[in-house]
Amino acid sequence: MTSRNLGALFARGLVSAATTWKALLLALALNAAFAFVLVRPAAMALHETLDRNPWADRMRSTADALFYTNLARVRPDVLGDVGRLEELATGAVPARPERPVRLTGLLPGDGLAGGVIAFGLLTAVVTALLAGGFAGRFGAASDRSSLAAFGSDCGKFALPSLFLGLLAAGGILAAWRWVYVETGLLYDPGSFRYEWQAVALQLLRLLGFLAAAAYLRLVVQYSRAAMGISRSANVASALGRGLGFVLRHPAGTLTLDVVFGVAGLVPLLLWALFGRAWDGADVSDFWLLLALQQLVLLVRIAARTAHLGAASAWLATSAESASKPPTGEASRDTA
Repeated sequence: MTSRNLGALFARGLVSAATTWKALLLALALNAAFAFVLVRPAAMALHETLDRNPWADRMRSTADALFYTNLARVRPDVLGDVGRLEELATGAVPARPERPVRLTGLLPGDGLAGGVIAFGLLTAVVTALLAGGFAGRFGAASDRSSLAAFGSDCGKFALPSLFLGLLAAGGILAAWRWVYVETGLLYDPGSFRYEWQAVALQLLRLLGFLAAAAYLRLVVQYSRAAMGISRSANVASALGRGLGFVLRHPAGTLTLDVVFGVAGLVPLLLWALFGRAWDGADVSDFWLLLALQQLVLLVRIAARTAHLGAASAWLATSAESASKPPTGEASRDTA
């Protein structure tokens, strides 16, 4: 894929996402509601613990290094077992324990850490439903901004889109288990002469997992796009078409995914560099910071939606090119 074609697809994806602005605002509102449900219990518990009282005064007077330790000891229900989230993220869970480890033993159950798992699962389900609606609107010739038509497409493609989402999630978990965790058991990091060798191997394992996860997501992305273009809920046909398209364009689809991924990360980077926390002094500052945070989330949601729009445009263009006869054959038919 040339840079010109890549730029054209990027622009078409952005335009497609802009035409569904009502659905984008709906997705932003749902995300805000889920975030409120997730954070509210922890915020209330923190207020109960840290608002003006003798215990809070003692905690604030101690060193910062002991603050989280004391808070986790006194109120374990607030943050939960954050260490288990770190183990899941780094692949430190034992792969071959003496006794079988149940899934409930690997996941944090209480507090904010447990809520993050439930929040992630709920968000994944809602995202899959919304993705079906966006795919349907991108495959339609008109009424892309209609919220009623978007809701109809969400219902029409609900089950196949959920199935594709579960397929992607299962594949990514399998890739994490076998590409990242299992390969770490093939060698002992302490046996290397230099530390950079162990770090390089770990990065190579992580890169392999990220590549496998990216292509799994791409297959699901283009399968949803194919489903929306064909206006059919036949998940087998859409999955076959999406898989075939990704296999025929492995470099182009991955490059487009990276471009939209970077576009979604830019607002987070800007917020990390220039954003600040609310100090609680001025209420107007709170509403300004809240509006900026929602703008960052809106840009990220729009970037992910634009990627699906670009995939739909690329699939449609490829199908039109394949259906047109070659120039020589058209000339002979005209003669």
